[in-house]
Amino acid sequence: MKHVALYLFLAGMPGYSALVSPAVASESEKGNFQIMKATADKVWRLNKLSGEISVCSLDGERLVCSSSTEAIRPPAVTYEEREAEKKRVAEERKAKSMEFMDRALAAIRSLFEASLDNEKGASK
Repeated sequence: MKHVALYLFLAGMPGYSALVSPAVASESEKGNFQIMKATADKVWRLNKLSGEISVCSLDGERLVCSSSTEAIRPPAVTYEEREAEKKRVAEERKAKSMEFMDRALAAIRSLFEASLDNEKGASK
């Protein structure tokens, strides 16, 4: 069982290495980065020039980083727009719930009326 797990791990490594490119800093880039410890085995790398943030881990003696250019882009929707959308969705749910309750009450009312009509017809 240990061998199967090892083979699966080794088989997946080429795909993983294709997704995560190793970070190799040239002489001109050495002062452009700030490294901060995130967890026991991960660090964050900040490119001081571009603002790009990368999550990095140690692979032997190399630092392997996966970059996130999304981290420096402002969100497409503002906080106020998100809150307005949440409020609109909540109001729609409330309106649907009230519509359902109105229909349910109308159905119950018609059942009572039918029951009363049956009692009146049976008593005659």
